[in-house]
Amino acid sequence: MPSYFDKLTRFVIGSSFAFSLCTTAAEAQSTAADYEKLGQKQYSQANFKEAAASFRLAIYQGAKSASVWLYLGECYDRAGEVGAARQTYQTIQKHFPGTAECAKATERAAKLKVSSPVAPATAAAAEATPKTASSSASSGQKGLIDRIYIVPPRFGHAPVSNRTIRLVRSLLTDMPPTVYKILDQGKTNLFLTPNLMDRFPEVVGVKNDHLGIYFSQEHGRTYEHDVYLCERTGSGTGATTDVGPVLSDEVLKEFLYTLLSHALNGCLEMPSNDRQFIALYKQDYANLDPSDLHLHAFVAPVEGVSDTFAALCANIMGSHAAPSELCSRSFPRCRAWVAERIKLLSEKK
Repeated sequence: MPSYFDKLTRFVIGSSFAFSLCTTAAEAQSTAADYEKLGQKQYSQANFKEAAASFRLAIYQGAKSASVWLYLGECYDRAGEVGAARQTYQTIQKHFPGTAECAKATERAAKLKVSSPVAPATAAAAEATPKTASSSASSGQKGLIDRIYIVPPRFGHAPVSNRTIRLVRSLLTDMPPTVYKILDQGKTNLFLTPNLMDRFPEVVGVKNDHLGIYFSQEHGRTYEHDVYLCERTGSGTGATTDVGPVLSDEVLKEFLYTLLSHALNGCLEMPSNDRQFIALYKQDYANLDPSDLHLHAFVAPVEGVSDTFAALCANIMGSHAAPSELCSRSFPRCRAWVAERIKLLSEKK
């Protein structure tokens, strides 16, 4: 039975979906190609919902081309899923500027109508607005704490509980003002869902080969600036839709911090790719033992740098879980750089 440390460390490896996908194309090229081919066939037959599921699975498995993203956006668009279409078009605009796909995405995005696929957090679960949201409130914009949305349940699952909603709101309230401000200004959205299956039913029975678990067993995902936190994880394997009990407050807390840290990376325009940060990472790395299994997530050849950044951000937010504490001790230069970067950028506006 894996320990909580092992689960959180494994989650750090796979939680970031924003453009740097957890499964590389080299690891699952044939599977990604199969899903892409199936999606194109379904698209040509006007089965847009089915095609969207296939293209999303292709992306899960490592397909990263602008054409796949555009197919996905147009499938959402034609299926009437406006929010998902808008998010996908924005991803294309950000990561594929100057391409024909970007021009098409910009054109399609301009024609979208306003729509919301999920419900906002209920008033019954609302807590006092945190002091860090005052700048947004004064400008007439919703603050981060007002952008908590509840994904309705499917498959007979229980809805997200008011207790979990209150917990998340309290964690946002207690977040360092500098971090809250950046996430707020970055238009981060937080979606609370019973399970990933409830928001993305196409992942039922789909296995994340990189993590060795089913997507339903993950604790959440970060897509660009949209964060999805699961109240429950899948309790079975294969195509089952069964879920377990509500996760403990401590588990929800630590995974929320990790998910938000990936969103913060995006809001800060990917400082985990900054040359200075990478140089400091190499200096800290030189003092470590790469064979230490506890450091696996942070010294991995491909994802080590971004996962180190995520764990450091989680620690700065308030996480005291073993992985984030270990990361902070192991990468002191990196932690100091991240803390200073957050401070400087939060003062810009």
